[in-house]
Amino acid sequence: MENVHLPIRVDNREQGKIIQRIERLEGVELEFTDLDVGDYELPNGVVVERKSATDMVLSVVDQTLWENAAKLKANHDQVVYIVEGDLYEPRFHQQALDIHRALAHLTIALGVSVLPSPDADNSGMLIYLLGLNAQLEPDATARPTRPDKRRAAAEFIVSGLPGVEPDQAREMLRQLGSVRDIVNANADTLAGIEGIDEERAQRIESVVTYGSRNH
Repeated sequence: MENVHLPIRVDNREQGKIIQRIERLEGVELEFTDLDVGDYELPNGVVVERKSATDMVLSVVDQTLWENAAKLKANHDQVVYIVEGDLYEPRFHQQALDIHRALAHLTIALGVSVLPSPDADNSGMLIYLLGLNAQLEPDATARPTRPDKRRAAAEFIVSGLPGVEPDQAREMLRQLGSVRDIVNANADTLAGIEGIDEERAQRIESVVTYGSRNH
């Protein structure tokens, strides 16, 4: 490749083999800093969050994945998760269907990409190639529209719950406060929100607690 120049902003917590790998690649210029969200900021609004398979599954179990995804979407045009290791290795009594549902929701409802990687070396190459491709498409208008503010991103996440329309998502956030508060609310609390009947509240509770009650 000729005249390659790829600036990448890297969170200070990232170190070790992956950094050694990226530094060896042609034209890379790393800037280490404390990023508010994400691990690697690539050109033209692309952000990469790197997780081990174990951490990814834990984030599904404790529901922190959705809040993290909302923050990433609120601040960047395109979000990519790189997951190192086997997502489907048995752990935490989690079923494969739980992972399938999480990946499907990330991809379809949130427009987030999830890329598998066996190790840090391969993750480094993925990040490099993502950065090069991001430079090929500088027109951010060609990318899916992202929420302009964190509030809009939170509404976007909540409206992905079963039977929840945008107006109801805004009302849920107004009454309960945050995506995490909504996820942690029981059906009785949800049914007290205007526009959310008891049947819909029970469906929401069933989805957000799936896997935690030996389903």
